[in-house]
Amino acid sequence: MSEGQGRRAIVVGAGIVGVCCGIELRRRGFDVTVIDRVQPGESCSFGNAGILAAQAVVPVPMPGIMWQAPRMLLDPEGPLVVRLGSLGKTIPWLWKFYQSTGVEKVMRTADAMKALYGTTVELHEGLAREAGVPDLVQTSRYLYICRDPRNADTENSLTWRLRRERGGEIEVFDGPALREVEPELSPIYKRGVRLGPMAKTLNPFRLTSSYGGLLRRQGGTILTAEVKAIRPDGARVHVDTNAGSHQADVAVIAAGAWSLKLLQPLGLNLPLIAERGYHMTFANPGVALKHVISEIERQFAVSNMEMGLRIAGTEELGHADDPPSWRRAEVLKRLGKEIFPNLNVGEGTRWMGPRPGTPDSLPAIGPLPGHPNIYVACGHGHLGLTGGPNTGRIVAGLAAGERLNLNLAPYAPDRFGAASETRNVA
Repeated sequence: MSEGQGRRAIVVGAGIVGVCCGIELRRRGFDVTVIDRVQPGESCSFGNAGILAAQAVVPVPMPGIMWQAPRMLLDPEGPLVVRLGSLGKTIPWLWKFYQSTGVEKVMRTADAMKALYGTTVELHEGLAREAGVPDLVQTSRYLYICRDPRNADTENSLTWRLRRERGGEIEVFDGPALREVEPELSPIYKRGVRLGPMAKTLNPFRLTSSYGGLLRRQGGTILTAEVKAIRPDGARVHVDTNAGSHQADVAVIAAGAWSLKLLQPLGLNLPLIAERGYHMTFANPGVALKHVISEIERQFAVSNMEMGLRIAGTEELGHADDPPSWRRAEVLKRLGKEIFPNLNVGEGTRWMGPRPGTPDSLPAIGPLPGHPNIYVACGHGHLGLTGGPNTGRIVAGLAAGERLNLNLAPYAPDRFGAASETRNVA
């Protein structure tokens, strides 16, 4: 009999991470209920770039990045914005970010990212088949482009060393060769670096929604309600919502950038910030791409999807529920026209989502200190879609008492200290 048989689990959060946790818990026999105020995939999972980044081994806090930050902040069209209203709460998070930029720390983080994300393509392919939407996951390659070839120095930079040493397949295209592999690009781009293997989804919302359908067919329940609090009670857990209270043997907090509001009363002040990202999607773009494209200098991604061509990016540090700064989306629209001169921007939709980010680029996965039947699964930043399936397997395995062949220390929820000085910035 499975360790989960006859036990009840409640997962808070119906994004890609929460739904994957629910699926894996159900596989192990748990009676599963996923609770969220929105339906599966309607929050951050709705509007991401759809990248299944199996080669995501480069953390955001890299050596030297703090010297680049002032230039980014002063550039009105730059990739980094700090909302002034949250500046006082953002500074402690940035200090922990700076403490994560040492080379030895970066190497360890890269290994932990590879261990968590390296199998994402195979795991998503399996889930998509099981959910009846295998067409939504397609193998692909990532093409990094830049105007100055020195910004993609694949021989000498630490960034490309991290990728090469962890199995990334790297090809360099300069000048006219770049236009041969991606003809729609503007000639202002002088170098392209192709990285693989990886994959993408043609519709991250429909993929997450389909996984929700899979969970329902497994016998799981998805409840629309807002979780107000989680209260431990010995071997039981009470989950209080605006529609009543529920009891479970196991609870999983996978509420993305809103997770901190539930974690703080339980004694964990995780340094979690809302990395607010924007996108523009053009229904009739007039251009077709052969790759997922990342513009190195401005740090945004472009991908073909069912809905058209999506341009996604920017890093706006602030509160999850702050109103959007739609100027950020308009910047992406202008940059899209710059990168693809033939792009039709006449039919565009815009979106903003608050990605949950930690200072070291690793999520918090594991039991909540002092509460062994409450698990944390949040803080994936830009990589929630990539990390959802393996995070679900890890959390469900822990809840079922399985022996995992993975060092969980890099993802420990209390690795920053149980009583961090960082306050609620989500």
